[in-house]
Amino acid sequence: MNYKFFVFCPDDEGVITKIINVASKNGAGNYGNYSQVAHITHGEGNWKAEQGAKPFEGVVGKITRSSTARIEMMCPAEKAKSIVKAIKSVHPWERVDIEFIKIEQL
Repeated sequence: MNYKFFVFCPDDEGVITKIINVASKNGAGNYGNYSQVAHITHGEGNWKAEQGAKPFEGVVGKITRSSTARIEMMCPAEKAKSIVKAIKSVHPWERVDIEFIKIEQL
């Protein structure tokens, strides 16, 4: 069984590259003779850091809008936990949500 996963991050080439690299080293993004296969969508994020937060960008108590990227990659189900751990080790945000969707081949 395979998953497709999505992770948001700052729209920064260095951060995007680090995430793709560590995910790939842990089994994501392999298609036949290709590796590090990822789709990157650029957009804008919106948040307000509340008391106790340590924002990577923005200030506590104020709304921040900033350029973000969404990275999508495929991986085998058995690699998902190691991929999550690897991404969190290089991701600059305090909280990182990585969403997985089960892929069924027809």
